Amino acid sequence: MTTQNVPRLPFSKIRRAAAIFVLGSVVILAGTLWLTTDEATWSGVVAFGAVLIGVLFLVQFIRMVLEALGLLVLLRASGEPSISFIESLELTVEGYFVGQLIPLSAAGVPYQAFLLVRKGVRAGWASAAVLVKGFIPGLFFLVVLLVVAALFALGWEGPPASRAFLKVVAPIAAVPTGLVVALFIIMVRRPTAFDRLIDHVTRFLSRRFKGRGRERVFSVRDEIEKESRIFREALTTLGRERRWTLAWGSLLVVLAYVAEFVVGLVILYGFGYRGSATEPLLVQSLLKPILTAAPTPGSLAVGEGGYIGFFAVYLPASFVGVSLLLWRLVLYFAPMFIGGLMVAKRVGVGGFSREQPPGRAGG
Repeated sequence: MTTQNVPRLPFSKIRRAAAIFVLGSVVILAGTLWLTTDEATWSGVVAFGAVLIGVLFLVQFIRMVLEALGLLVLLRASGEPSISFIESLELTVEGYFVGQLIPLSAAGVPYQAFLLVRKGVRAGWASAAVLVKGFIPGLFFLVVLLVVAALFALGWEGPPASRAFLKVVAPIAAVPTGLVVALFIIMVRRPTAFDRLIDHVTRFLSRRFKGRGRERVFSVRDEIEKESRIFREALTTLGRERRWTLAWGSLLVVLAYVAEFVVGLVILYGFGYRGSATEPLLVQSLLKPILTAAPTPGSLAVGEGGYIGFFAVYLPASFVGVSLLLWRLVLYFAPMFIGGLMVAKRVGVGGFSREQPPGRAGG
Protein backbone atom coordinates (compact mmCIF):
# COMPACT_ATOMS: atom_id res chain seq x y z
CA MET A 1 0.00 0.00 0.00
CA THR A 2 1.59 3.26 -1.14
CA THR A 3 0.45 6.83 -1.20
CA GLN A 4 0.07 8.62 -4.50
CA ASN A 5 1.97 11.90 -4.55
CA VAL A 6 -0.51 14.74 -4.63
CA PRO A 7 0.37 17.08 -7.52
CA ARG A 8 -0.01 20.77 -6.90
CA LEU A 9 -0.98 22.84 -9.88
CA PRO A 10 1.32 25.85 -10.37
CA PHE A 11 -1.44 28.46 -10.19
CA SER A 12 0.89 31.42 -10.77
CA LYS A 13 2.15 29.75 -13.95
CA ILE A 14 -1.40 28.92 -15.04
CA ARG A 15 -2.58 32.49 -14.45
CA ARG A 16 0.38 33.87 -16.38
CA ALA A 17 -0.12 31.40 -19.23
CA ALA A 18 -3.86 32.14 -19.37
CA ALA A 19 -3.19 35.88 -19.51
CA ILE A 20 -0.62 35.44 -22.29
CA PHE A 21 -2.94 33.15 -24.25
CA VAL A 22 -6.04 35.35 -23.99
CA LEU A 23 -4.30 38.68 -24.61
CA GLY A 24 -2.11 37.29 -27.38
CA SER A 25 -5.06 35.63 -29.11
CA VAL A 26 -7.16 38.78 -28.89
CA VAL A 27 -4.38 40.87 -30.43
CA ILE A 28 -3.75 38.42 -33.27
CA LEU A 29 -7.45 37.89 -33.95
CA ALA A 30 -8.16 41.61 -33.88
CA GLY A 31 -5.33 42.29 -36.31
CA THR A 32 -6.44 39.51 -38.65
CA LEU A 33 -10.06 40.65 -38.59
CA TRP A 34 -9.04 44.25 -39.22
CA LEU A 35 -7.02 43.22 -42.27
CA THR A 36 -9.57 40.82 -43.77
CA THR A 37 -13.06 42.09 -42.87
CA ASP A 38 -15.11 43.77 -45.58
CA GLU A 39 -18.72 43.78 -46.80
CA ALA A 40 -18.41 40.21 -48.08
CA THR A 41 -17.40 39.11 -44.57
CA TRP A 42 -20.64 40.34 -43.01
CA SER A 43 -22.84 38.78 -45.67
CA GLY A 44 -20.89 35.53 -45.23
CA VAL A 45 -21.42 35.57 -41.46
CA VAL A 46 -25.15 36.03 -41.94
CA ALA A 47 -25.25 33.15 -44.43
CA PHE A 48 -23.21 30.98 -42.04
CA GLY A 49 -25.99 31.24 -39.47
CA ALA A 50 -26.46 30.30 -35.83
CA VAL A 51 -27.42 26.70 -36.65
CA LEU A 52 -24.02 25.98 -38.21
CA ILE A 53 -22.29 27.58 -35.23
CA GLY A 54 -24.25 25.18 -33.05
CA VAL A 55 -23.03 22.31 -35.25
CA LEU A 56 -19.44 23.41 -34.61
CA PHE A 57 -19.90 23.20 -30.84
CA LEU A 58 -21.67 19.85 -31.24
CA VAL A 59 -18.72 18.46 -33.20
CA GLN A 60 -16.32 19.71 -30.53
CA PHE A 61 -18.44 18.02 -27.86
CA ILE A 62 -18.32 14.77 -29.87
CA ARG A 63 -14.56 15.17 -30.04
CA MET A 64 -14.34 15.30 -26.23
CA VAL A 65 -16.75 12.37 -25.91
CA LEU A 66 -14.65 10.21 -28.24
CA GLU A 67 -11.46 10.98 -26.35
CA ALA A 68 -13.18 10.22 -23.04
CA LEU A 69 -14.44 6.91 -24.43
CA GLY A 70 -10.94 6.06 -25.66
CA LEU A 71 -9.56 6.64 -22.17
CA LEU A 72 -12.40 4.61 -20.67
CA VAL A 73 -11.68 1.63 -22.95
CA LEU A 74 -7.97 1.67 -22.07
CA LEU A 75 -8.73 1.89 -18.36
CA ARG A 76 -11.12 -1.05 -18.37
CA ALA A 77 -8.31 -3.24 -19.66
CA SER A 78 -6.73 -3.01 -16.20
CA GLY A 79 -9.39 -5.24 -14.64
CA GLU A 80 -9.66 -2.74 -11.78
CA PRO A 81 -12.81 -0.81 -10.78
CA SER A 82 -13.32 1.64 -13.62
CA ILE A 83 -14.63 5.17 -13.68
CA SER A 84 -17.92 6.19 -15.25
CA PHE A 85 -18.23 7.84 -18.64
CA ILE A 86 -19.16 11.19 -17.05
CA GLU A 87 -16.06 11.04 -14.85
CA SER A 88 -13.90 10.24 -17.87
CA LEU A 89 -15.42 13.19 -19.76
CA GLU A 90 -14.80 15.55 -16.84
CA LEU A 91 -11.21 14.36 -16.59
CA THR A 92 -10.69 14.85 -20.34
CA VAL A 93 -11.95 18.45 -20.29
CA GLU A 94 -9.95 19.35 -17.18
CA GLY A 95 -6.79 17.74 -18.57
CA TYR A 96 -7.27 19.65 -21.82
CA PHE A 97 -7.31 22.94 -19.92
CA VAL A 98 -4.19 22.15 -17.88
CA GLY A 99 -2.26 20.63 -20.78
CA GLN A 100 -2.99 23.51 -23.15
CA LEU A 101 -1.82 26.19 -20.73
CA ILE A 102 1.35 24.37 -19.62
CA PRO A 103 2.27 22.40 -22.76
CA LEU A 104 5.99 21.86 -22.13
CA SER A 105 5.53 20.32 -18.70
CA ALA A 106 2.82 17.90 -19.90
CA ALA A 107 1.00 18.88 -16.73
CA GLY A 108 -2.19 17.24 -17.90
CA VAL A 109 -0.66 13.77 -17.50
CA PRO A 110 0.01 13.76 -13.73
CA TYR A 111 -3.20 15.71 -13.14
CA GLN A 112 -5.33 13.18 -15.03
CA ALA A 113 -3.47 10.23 -13.47
CA PHE A 114 -4.03 11.61 -9.96
CA LEU A 115 -7.75 12.03 -10.54
CA LEU A 116 -7.96 8.47 -11.87
CA VAL A 117 -6.25 7.15 -8.74
CA ARG A 118 -8.81 8.98 -6.63
CA LYS A 119 -11.49 7.03 -8.48
CA GLY A 120 -9.91 3.69 -7.53
CA VAL A 121 -7.67 3.01 -10.56
CA ARG A 122 -4.23 1.64 -9.75
CA ALA A 123 -1.60 4.39 -9.79
CA GLY A 124 0.62 2.62 -12.34
CA TRP A 125 -2.23 1.81 -14.70
CA ALA A 126 -3.68 5.31 -14.39
CA SER A 127 -0.41 6.87 -15.59
CA ALA A 128 0.00 4.21 -18.26
CA ALA A 129 -3.49 4.69 -19.74
CA VAL A 130 -3.00 8.46 -19.99
CA LEU A 131 0.47 8.02 -21.54
CA VAL A 132 -0.70 5.43 -24.09
CA LYS A 133 -3.59 7.72 -25.05
CA GLY A 134 -1.08 10.51 -25.58
CA PHE A 135 1.20 8.48 -27.86
CA ILE A 136 -1.51 7.19 -30.19
CA PRO A 137 -1.91 10.49 -32.12
CA GLY A 138 1.81 10.56 -32.91
CA LEU A 139 1.54 7.24 -34.73
CA PHE A 140 -1.59 8.45 -36.53
CA PHE A 141 0.19 11.61 -37.70
CA LEU A 142 3.09 9.49 -38.98
CA VAL A 143 0.67 7.45 -41.11
CA VAL A 144 -0.86 10.66 -42.51
CA LEU A 145 2.61 12.02 -43.26
CA LEU A 146 3.51 8.85 -45.15
CA VAL A 147 0.22 8.99 -47.08
CA VAL A 148 0.88 12.59 -48.15
CA ALA A 149 4.46 11.71 -49.15
CA ALA A 150 3.14 8.80 -51.22
CA LEU A 151 0.59 11.05 -52.93
CA PHE A 152 3.33 13.48 -53.96
CA ALA A 153 5.55 10.61 -55.11
CA LEU A 154 2.72 9.24 -57.27
CA GLY A 155 2.25 12.62 -58.95
CA TRP A 156 -0.86 13.82 -57.14
CA GLU A 157 -2.18 16.94 -58.84
CA GLY A 158 -4.21 18.98 -56.40
CA PRO A 159 -4.89 22.70 -56.42
CA PRO A 160 -1.60 24.64 -56.70
CA ALA A 161 -2.22 26.62 -53.48
CA SER A 162 -2.93 23.43 -51.54
CA ARG A 163 0.16 21.67 -52.90
CA ALA A 164 2.33 24.67 -52.04
CA PHE A 165 0.94 24.79 -48.49
CA LEU A 166 1.51 21.05 -48.00
CA LYS A 167 5.09 21.35 -49.22
CA VAL A 168 5.72 23.87 -46.45
CA VAL A 169 3.77 22.15 -43.68
CA ALA A 170 4.79 18.52 -44.28
CA PRO A 171 8.55 18.94 -43.63
CA ILE A 172 7.83 20.96 -40.47
CA ALA A 173 5.34 18.36 -39.24
CA ALA A 174 7.88 15.60 -39.90
CA VAL A 175 10.18 16.95 -37.15
CA PRO A 176 7.92 16.57 -34.07
CA THR A 177 6.19 13.50 -35.52
CA GLY A 178 9.48 11.78 -36.29
CA LEU A 179 10.84 12.67 -32.86
CA VAL A 180 7.80 11.25 -31.05
CA VAL A 181 7.83 8.03 -33.07
CA ALA A 182 11.61 7.61 -32.69
CA LEU A 183 11.39 8.05 -28.92
CA PHE A 184 8.47 5.62 -28.86
CA ILE A 185 10.48 2.94 -30.70
CA ILE A 186 13.59 3.46 -28.56
CA MET A 187 11.55 3.44 -25.35
CA VAL A 188 9.79 0.20 -26.23
CA ARG A 189 12.49 -1.69 -28.12
CA ARG A 190 15.65 -0.34 -26.45
CA PRO A 191 14.72 0.72 -22.91
CA THR A 192 18.35 0.74 -21.73
CA ALA A 193 19.34 3.00 -24.62
CA PHE A 194 16.38 5.25 -23.83
CA ASP A 195 17.49 5.61 -20.19
CA ARG A 196 21.05 6.39 -21.33
CA LEU A 197 19.71 9.03 -23.72
CA ILE A 198 17.73 10.67 -20.92
CA ASP A 199 20.82 10.58 -18.68
CA HIS A 200 22.96 12.25 -21.37
CA VAL A 201 20.38 15.00 -21.87
CA THR A 202 20.10 15.47 -18.10
CA ARG A 203 23.87 15.87 -17.69
CA PHE A 204 23.97 18.34 -20.58
CA LEU A 205 21.17 20.47 -19.12
CA SER A 206 22.43 20.23 -15.53
CA ARG A 207 25.70 21.91 -16.56
CA ARG A 208 23.72 24.89 -17.87
CA PHE A 209 21.30 25.37 -14.99
CA LYS A 210 22.02 26.28 -11.39
CA GLY A 211 20.08 26.03 -8.15
CA ARG A 212 16.41 25.21 -8.47
CA GLY A 213 16.67 24.91 -12.24
CA ARG A 214 19.27 22.14 -11.87
CA GLU A 215 17.14 20.36 -9.28
CA ARG A 216 14.17 20.56 -11.64
CA VAL A 217 16.21 18.92 -14.42
CA PHE A 218 17.00 15.90 -12.24
CA SER A 219 13.42 15.73 -10.99
CA VAL A 220 12.10 15.64 -14.56
CA ARG A 221 14.69 12.96 -15.42
CA ASP A 222 13.49 10.72 -12.60
CA GLU A 223 9.85 11.26 -13.58
CA ILE A 224 10.49 10.42 -17.25
CA GLU A 225 12.35 7.21 -16.39
CA LYS A 226 9.60 6.13 -14.00
CA GLU A 227 6.78 6.90 -16.42
CA SER A 228 8.61 5.22 -19.33
CA ARG A 229 8.80 1.96 -17.35
CA ILE A 230 5.09 2.19 -16.55
CA PHE A 231 4.33 2.92 -20.20
CA ARG A 232 6.33 -0.09 -21.45
CA GLU A 233 4.66 -2.46 -19.00
CA ALA A 234 1.17 -1.24 -19.92
CA LEU A 235 1.88 -1.36 -23.66
CA THR A 236 3.25 -4.89 -23.31
CA THR A 237 0.12 -5.96 -21.42
CA LEU A 238 -2.20 -4.35 -23.95
CA GLY A 239 -0.26 -5.60 -26.98
CA ARG A 240 0.02 -9.21 -25.84
CA GLU A 241 -3.09 -9.81 -23.77
CA ARG A 242 -5.63 -7.16 -24.75
CA ARG A 243 -4.96 -6.31 -28.38
CA TRP A 244 -8.59 -5.59 -29.23
CA THR A 245 -8.79 -3.23 -26.27
CA LEU A 246 -5.73 -1.37 -27.53
CA ALA A 247 -7.18 -1.29 -31.05
CA TRP A 248 -10.58 0.06 -29.93
CA GLY A 249 -9.01 2.62 -27.61
CA SER A 250 -6.65 3.77 -30.36
CA LEU A 251 -9.49 4.04 -32.88
CA LEU A 252 -11.56 6.20 -30.53
CA VAL A 253 -8.63 8.54 -29.84
CA VAL A 254 -7.90 8.88 -33.57
CA LEU A 255 -11.57 9.57 -34.28
CA ALA A 256 -11.47 12.29 -31.61
CA TYR A 257 -8.75 14.06 -33.58
CA VAL A 258 -10.64 13.58 -36.84
CA ALA A 259 -13.66 15.22 -35.17
CA GLU A 260 -11.43 18.16 -34.25
CA PHE A 261 -10.44 18.53 -37.90
CA VAL A 262 -14.11 18.33 -38.92
CA VAL A 263 -14.58 21.65 -37.08
CA GLY A 264 -12.24 23.30 -39.57
CA LEU A 265 -13.99 21.51 -42.43
CA VAL A 266 -17.45 22.71 -41.33
CA ILE A 267 -16.12 26.27 -41.19
CA LEU A 268 -14.88 25.91 -44.77
CA TYR A 269 -18.22 24.63 -46.03
CA GLY A 270 -20.07 27.30 -44.07
CA PHE A 271 -18.22 30.01 -45.96
CA GLY A 272 -18.70 28.51 -49.40
CA TYR A 273 -16.01 25.87 -49.92
CA ARG A 274 -17.36 23.03 -52.06
CA GLY A 275 -14.28 20.93 -52.78
CA SER A 276 -13.14 17.56 -51.47
CA ALA A 277 -13.33 16.94 -47.71
CA THR A 278 -10.29 14.63 -47.71
CA GLU A 279 -7.70 17.22 -48.60
CA PRO A 280 -8.52 19.73 -45.80
CA LEU A 281 -8.58 16.85 -43.30
CA LEU A 282 -5.13 15.70 -44.42
CA VAL A 283 -3.74 19.23 -44.23
CA GLN A 284 -5.05 19.68 -40.67
CA SER A 285 -3.58 16.30 -39.71
CA LEU A 286 -0.19 17.71 -40.65
CA LEU A 287 -0.81 21.00 -38.88
CA LYS A 288 -1.77 19.34 -35.60
CA PRO A 289 1.66 17.95 -34.60
CA ILE A 290 3.14 21.39 -35.25
CA LEU A 291 0.56 22.99 -32.96
CA THR A 292 1.07 20.26 -30.34
CA ALA A 293 4.82 20.85 -30.30
CA ALA A 294 4.43 24.62 -29.90
CA PRO A 295 5.85 25.80 -26.53
CA THR A 296 3.32 28.63 -26.22
CA PRO A 297 0.07 28.42 -24.21
CA GLY A 298 -2.74 27.13 -26.42
CA SER A 299 -0.32 27.02 -29.39
CA LEU A 300 -0.47 30.82 -29.40
CA ALA A 301 0.83 32.42 -32.64
CA VAL A 302 1.74 29.01 -34.08
CA GLY A 303 -1.94 28.00 -34.22
CA GLU A 304 -3.03 31.32 -35.69
CA GLY A 305 -0.23 31.29 -38.25
CA GLY A 306 -0.97 27.73 -39.34
CA TYR A 307 -4.71 28.21 -39.65
CA ILE A 308 -4.47 31.59 -41.35
CA GLY A 309 -2.54 29.74 -44.04
CA PHE A 310 -5.03 26.86 -44.00
CA PHE A 311 -8.13 29.04 -44.40
CA ALA A 312 -6.40 31.24 -46.99
CA VAL A 313 -5.85 28.17 -49.18
CA TYR A 314 -9.54 27.27 -49.38
CA LEU A 315 -11.43 30.54 -48.78
CA PRO A 316 -11.43 34.13 -50.07
CA ALA A 317 -9.44 36.56 -47.91
CA SER A 318 -12.67 38.12 -46.64
CA PHE A 319 -13.44 34.99 -44.60
CA VAL A 320 -9.99 34.18 -43.20
CA GLY A 321 -10.25 36.34 -40.08
CA VAL A 322 -13.75 35.30 -39.07
CA SER A 323 -12.90 31.65 -39.76
CA LEU A 324 -9.90 31.92 -37.48
CA LEU A 325 -12.09 33.45 -34.77
CA LEU A 326 -14.61 30.59 -34.98
CA TRP A 327 -11.81 28.00 -34.91
CA ARG A 328 -10.27 29.53 -31.77
CA LEU A 329 -13.63 29.98 -30.08
CA VAL A 330 -14.87 26.42 -30.63
CA LEU A 331 -11.66 24.42 -30.17
CA TYR A 332 -9.87 26.50 -27.54
CA PHE A 333 -11.72 29.32 -25.80
CA ALA A 334 -14.93 27.43 -24.96
CA PRO A 335 -13.44 24.08 -23.77
CA MET A 336 -10.60 25.80 -21.90
CA PHE A 337 -13.05 28.13 -20.15
CA ILE A 338 -15.23 25.19 -19.10
CA GLY A 339 -12.19 23.14 -18.10
CA GLY A 340 -10.82 26.05 -16.08
CA LEU A 341 -14.08 26.36 -14.14
CA MET A 342 -14.05 22.62 -13.44
CA VAL A 343 -10.43 22.67 -12.27
CA ALA A 344 -11.08 25.71 -10.07
CA LYS A 345 -14.05 23.97 -8.49
CA ARG A 346 -12.10 20.77 -7.86
CA VAL A 347 -8.89 22.17 -6.37
CA GLY A 348 -8.18 24.61 -3.56
CA VAL A 349 -5.84 27.59 -3.42
CA GLY A 350 -2.98 25.35 -2.35
CA GLY A 351 -3.43 22.75 -5.06
CA PHE A 352 -5.59 19.84 -3.90
CA SER A 353 -6.09 21.19 -0.39
CA ARG A 354 -9.88 20.79 -0.60
CA GLU A 355 -9.56 17.06 -1.06
CA GLN A 356 -7.95 14.44 1.13
CA PRO A 357 -5.18 12.30 -0.35
CA PRO A 358 -6.47 8.99 -1.69
CA GLY A 359 -6.53 6.17 0.80
CA ARG A 360 -5.82 3.52 -1.83
CA ALA A 361 -3.21 3.77 -4.54
CA GLY A 362 -1.71 0.45 -5.17
CA GLY A 363 0.99 0.19 -7.84
